[in-house]
Amino acid sequence: MRAAEPSDALGELRKIPILADLPPPTFQDIAAKARWIRVDHERAMVVEGEPIVAMPVLLQGLVKLVAGRTLVDLVRGPWLALPSAVVDGAPAAVSVVALGPCLVAVLDRAAFLGAVGASATAATKLAELGAQEARSYLRRLPELVGGSVEERLTTLLDRLAERHGSPLDDGRYMALPLRRCDVAMMIHATTETVSRTLAAWERQGWLRSNRSGFWWASRRAREGGLPLPLRPKSDRPEI
Repeated sequence: MRAAEPSDALGELRKIPILADLPPPTFQDIAAKARWIRVDHERAMVVEGEPIVAMPVLLQGLVKLVAGRTLVDLVRGPWLALPSAVVDGAPAAVSVVALGPCLVAVLDRAAFLGAVGASATAATKLAELGAQEARSYLRRLPELVGGSVEERLTTLLDRLAERHGSPLDDGRYMALPLRRCDVAMMIHATTETVSRTLAAWERQGWLRSNRSGFWWASRRAREGGLPLPLRPKSDRPEI
């Protein structure tokens, strides 16, 4: 982790909805007590099992949430990390690991909770964030245990395309630098099985991948039963 310039981060911190609703003097007090850091690729900003003694806020970048050998989810900033653990100071249920350079604000937990407790609007939003966090974990269950590997993988790619994808051709491109072992960790399957499935979908023209991300055909195109035109192999290196 490296120190970051507050001038780079203050404006990003203000974009966090729960902080944007606070009175300017209160926000300035929280910002004055913050530490600003840059987290490098594959470094953790939160470690599974360790209590949340400060409050990490992902301002810029992409992170993965990992519990044991399961890759739970991917999150892009701005994001208030693990709100439920922040509130009660409990050990983190997941590690939060950078998937590239990330800009992070580490807030004083007591100052933040005091400010939120003094604002009914902010307190309600914090409770909503905790509920959203719980629902997001429940929504992952079909991807981990629901049906065949092909069904779980399809559900995962559809969700990632919706959350992280941009329209491209008859599908969506996701700038997610995932390896095939990462994808396997997200659906509780072996890397070999996932690799075979993705390779078959590439041959059908449903998937294109490179080191920076992958493109996934729309459901309409996949259910149409016709293979999509393949691009040159050089445009489709393995994840």
